[in-house]
Amino acid sequence: MNAFEKIKECIESNSSYVVEAGAGSGKTYALIQTLNYLIETKGELLQTKKQNVVCITYTNVAKNEIIKRIEYNDLVKVFTIHEFLWQSIKQFQKQLKIEICKLNEFRLESDVHNKKDSKYIENLHDRIQDIHEIYYNDSSFRDFEKGELHHDDIIDLSKMLFIDYPLLSTIIAQKYPYIFIDEYQDTSIETVQALIDYLLLRNKGKLILGFYGDSHQKIYDIGIGSLQDYVKEENNTLTLIKKEENYRSSKAIVNLLNNFRTNIQQEPKKDILGSTIFIYWANHPNIAPKQKVRDFEDSLKANKNEFYNNLLKKLVNSDWNFTSDSEDKILVLANSRIAERAGFLNLYKIYSQRYGQSTKERLLDRNHFLIKMFSGYIDKKNSQEREVGLEHLMAYWSENNHNKTIRFLRKNGNILHEFKHSKKKEVSDILDDLYKNRNKRTVKEVLEIIIQKEIIVSKNLKDFTNRINQDPPEIDPEIKEKNLKDKSFYDSFINLSYNEILNFWKHIQNETVFSTKHGTKGDEYRNVLTVIDDTEWKQEYNFNNFFSNSDEKAERTLRTRNLFYVECSRAKENLVVFMLSKIDDKALVNIKKWFGEDNVLDIEKFLLT
Repeated sequence: MNAFEKIKECIESNSSYVVEAGAGSGKTYALIQTLNYLIETKGELLQTKKQNVVCITYTNVAKNEIIKRIEYNDLVKVFTIHEFLWQSIKQFQKQLKIEICKLNEFRLESDVHNKKDSKYIENLHDRIQDIHEIYYNDSSFRDFEKGELHHDDIIDLSKMLFIDYPLLSTIIAQKYPYIFIDEYQDTSIETVQALIDYLLLRNKGKLILGFYGDSHQKIYDIGIGSLQDYVKEENNTLTLIKKEENYRSSKAIVNLLNNFRTNIQQEPKKDILGSTIFIYWANHPNIAPKQKVRDFEDSLKANKNEFYNNLLKKLVNSDWNFTSDSEDKILVLANSRIAERAGFLNLYKIYSQRYGQSTKERLLDRNHFLIKMFSGYIDKKNSQEREVGLEHLMAYWSENNHNKTIRFLRKNGNILHEFKHSKKKEVSDILDDLYKNRNKRTVKEVLEIIIQKEIIVSKNLKDFTNRINQDPPEIDPEIKEKNLKDKSFYDSFINLSYNEILNFWKHIQNETVFSTKHGTKGDEYRNVLTVIDDTEWKQEYNFNNFFSNSDEKAERTLRTRNLFYVECSRAKENLVVFMLSKIDDKALVNIKKWFGEDNVLDIEKFLLT
């Protein structure tokens, strides 16, 4: 019995389930099959009862693709997670006001405990009834005193309402007897708990939940990752369905994936042998006694660069193609060398000098407000791209997408707070000028335009600049030192060429030969070179310890494993893994088991062949 037949069996027996679908297995196709099956077999009954099927996705792109593939059938309501949750709770205004006060108090108490400046307010419950309506419009702002919710609030408030008001779950179950969740592994824990523990278990026999995804492709820290606890015999809330075909990759690559993945064993459906090779630096030096780690790593840069460049030449001579629009890709966890090659080294250095090990979180993961203003960011709660950066606006403008342009300006700025016809020419001239000339300017010059013209309004920027420019005589020495560091960082940042921002933008959008590992999920390429050099991110990733199964930190092991799985599984034909950081003998033993002894090669010997 194949996966889809098992899905149909669950639907007919009224059982909720989880589809564990490996990379390249056709997960989305299975989801579309499920929706079409319900349309064909249950459509008339659902229409009679005025009920709908719900499909939850995590990006608007995925949402639109599913709507298109079910031929715009309005029996199925396709939502992003925030849309679905808000649709479910927005009519409970009285209860929302109660829960917002609780959430406000909890967060305020947490900020006070952690000695943080809090944006939450005391005694909100005394003023909450003055608010006409609690509302959410997918903005990046929050103001509880005005009833305005940030998208992060929707996740927390939904769970709170699900827990405290059983009637809510009853109403949802009556409206939507079938709810399917795509990419379940990246669904926030709070949302999964709300859906299973409070919606499903309170309405047994009245609805079916279907989760589609892959626990090994969870690459964001916030997601649930695995639903294993719900499929164990002692729980048995969900039926586990394994989808073990692989339509993407060659036999060699599928064999590699099966060697280090234990919960499913995929079967290759492509009649291509392909290849997998692991290359390492056998003579990698050891750090000298009392030598500083940074000095040691700096001493290796010349060798690493030479190895890397020569490896690329050898692969190109073997018919690989590393132009930016080719079918071959270099997957890499960005570091200073990648930043240099991609053209944003100065931007990287500024963040690295200020934030050290937090550079990845602040810059590369786009969690610092300054980089967000230009590049947007990935929502941690649902892995969705938040299109709030200037470069998103420039993309809309270049595509002549006036609806998205206007929506962006109204949501993120004030330039259109009074939209008169005479204003259109002014806005058009500003955007034209930015689009054509921002690459010739500094970050400061571009920032001045978007702030002064109110293209983007940033309370964070205003608060930050006010803080770093204050110097009262009674200021705490630690705060003064922090302000000085932040001021130096800010001054360096705004004096960068804006080209550094543009190059960073191209990098995170995978418009170069390099692809960030966080940006690769769902993508596929003919040949993949994945480069491992985790010396800069030891706190988050340790590939040597993962290969040797010796890492004491379970979370880091999981994070490293999932990234390695995602990067290896992108390749359709050939995969080369090149490890520049040190690998020990124990790790090599496992690598040789996974790749095959003949496919594990020393870089110095490999370049001579």
